[in-house]
Amino acid sequence: MTTESANENQPTIRRWHRPEYETLIARALKLRCPRCGEGKLFAGFFRMHERCSHCGLKYERAPGYYLGSSYVNYGITAILLLFVYVILHYKFHLTNQQLAGPLAGFCVIFPLLAFRHARALWLAMDCRWDPGMMTDEED
Repeated sequence: MTTESANENQPTIRRWHRPEYETLIARALKLRCPRCGEGKLFAGFFRMHERCSHCGLKYERAPGYYLGSSYVNYGITAILLLFVYVILHYKFHLTNQQLAGPLAGFCVIFPLLAFRHARALWLAMDCRWDPGMMTDEED
């Protein structure tokens, strides 16, 4: 982290170094702040903290900000569903009728369980690509 200030009357702007992709993914999987890796993202199973307790990053950047995380969640669910179907159908020779119920249940339960990680991955991607997330100026 570095700091800079134009003059003594203006507040100091903190700047963080942009983490590598691997670091951001690891922080997302641990459900930690993508900027500092310290603060927890979630206060409950579905409720996020408003800001990072360590660096102050505002998690909800705008109304509807996490809409993109639903696409991440959908993509992960679809890829896993495809792999599970192919393995169960072609390796274990289960019929489509045998697979329909369990796979439909998977399509309902897995996205609920992956909700937090999809949001964390979305925030980590934004942290990587949006330069404003690495400063305090976004507030």
